[in-house]
Amino acid sequence: MHRSLAGAAGLVSALALTAGLVGPGLTAAGAPTPPSSAPPSSAPAVPTERAAGPTRPAATLLYFHDAHEIGPVLTGGQDRGGVARLATAVRTVEERNRATAVVFGGDLAGGTLFGGLYQGVPMVEALNEVGVDLANFGQHDFDFGVDHARDLVAASDFPWITSNLTTTDGTPFVEHGTWAVQRVGAVRVGFIGLTDAIETTTAAADLVERDPVEAARAAVADLRAHARADVIAAVTQYPMDENRELVRAVPALDAVFGEEMAEYDSVIEYEGDVPLMASEGNIGSLVRLDIRREHGTDRRPGYQVRPSVIEVDHTVTPDPALREVEERYAAEMDERLSEVLAEVRTPLLDPEQKSRSQETALGDFVADGFRAQHGADIGWVNGGGLRAEAPGPDFTLRDAYSIAPFANRVMHVRVTGAGLLRSLEDAVSRVQDAGGGFPQVSGMAYAYSPSAPAGSRVSDVRVGGAPLDETATYTVAATNYVVGGGDGVTGFADAEILVPLADAPVDAETIAAHARTLSTIDIEPEGRITVLP
Repeated sequence: MHRSLAGAAGLVSALALTAGLVGPGLTAAGAPTPPSSAPPSSAPAVPTERAAGPTRPAATLLYFHDAHEIGPVLTGGQDRGGVARLATAVRTVEERNRATAVVFGGDLAGGTLFGGLYQGVPMVEALNEVGVDLANFGQHDFDFGVDHARDLVAASDFPWITSNLTTTDGTPFVEHGTWAVQRVGAVRVGFIGLTDAIETTTAAADLVERDPVEAARAAVADLRAHARADVIAAVTQYPMDENRELVRAVPALDAVFGEEMAEYDSVIEYEGDVPLMASEGNIGSLVRLDIRREHGTDRRPGYQVRPSVIEVDHTVTPDPALREVEERYAAEMDERLSEVLAEVRTPLLDPEQKSRSQETALGDFVADGFRAQHGADIGWVNGGGLRAEAPGPDFTLRDAYSIAPFANRVMHVRVTGAGLLRSLEDAVSRVQDAGGGFPQVSGMAYAYSPSAPAGSRVSDVRVGGAPLDETATYTVAATNYVVGGGDGVTGFADAEILVPLADAPVDAETIAAHARTLSTIDIEPEGRITVLP
């Protein structure tokens, strides 16, 4: 249902039980239809829909997630997404069936250049216009802290729910929002929401991420105790395997909307007769779930559900008003990010993601910037966190934010030599899989052997030219992602925090400041990392 239809027949949560619009249960049947080939450019400018049923369903749910970019993205030669196309795709379905609700799976702040600059505010405004009816949180919605996340919720015309995120005192992050029931046409649909990876955000110290199975069981039990639902769906930030486990552990769930599994492909799988669904990244598609009044099953009398996919690509005519919004932000970004910070004399490249396995000039540059920011003994950046190159001839603000789009904070900590060594071993343990934790460093040098057993790969560690002393302590400038255990790095767990997370600078701004200081970037790998046989 579009925003204008929400009102009295819309959201019902624990806060509004007295309204009497609530109820338990769900439906799932049918098999996904294999994706058809892309339509020719002369195809009608409406959403390409696959596996749509022959008659109008009793209710339809439209699901998408990963809305970091307000405009279309061009990656791998595919032009997809954008809120203007999304609006057209949604309204096309609503015109055919007014009993339609739009569900957003999370992640609209941080994570990309646009998200880092605008922190999700334009996306909330655009999704208000699209007519989103319910949202779950992704971890990137907390990239700028819990207060900012609350501001995004307050600016939304739609409710947000979370079944597994609480404050440190155990209070649900969203008051009365651990579950919700929406009336979609004549069908009562119950929702729970699950989020993961909060430890990678600046909200890590302020939120508790409860076990998803325990949280789901509790939320479903509470929903069924206080409400009626004809269907119950989980909206999660988990991949397929974990969603399978969730369905096995919580049999009351009848459908699961999960996180993206592929940038260019929607995925529909089943656990038993329960559909597990994921749309493309960057609003490249909508997953459609039709709820039909049919014979149902023993477990779900009266209803069946049938998933399909709607492409949000070049064949969809953009909504004119939202297209103007996209263009306005594109022009503003071009102007804002064109500031030249330094001359690039030697290109900062990362061919074949070499920063995940060996020293690179790009890694040296960023690690130097982190170290300089805090005057630390060591600068450390995980290779997987370097998301773009800077070939020159100018280094601009766009380059800084493209290299580090996740809005991580550069922390300053003190760690023992033993903890530092353990972190190095952890960080190179997945190098054969191009693991993102591989450390690019400043003020330190080390050697490692990718053929040695994991946990025994690192040797000849030197800090400031002297051999590492495991009993001594060293100061390190690294992102909150690394310090918080990202990519399985455990050695910073007991580190002393010298600069609180809330006071730590954003990584992209640290990189920009370093470039301004240098004026000319002329850096080549200098033997900080030695790769042994």
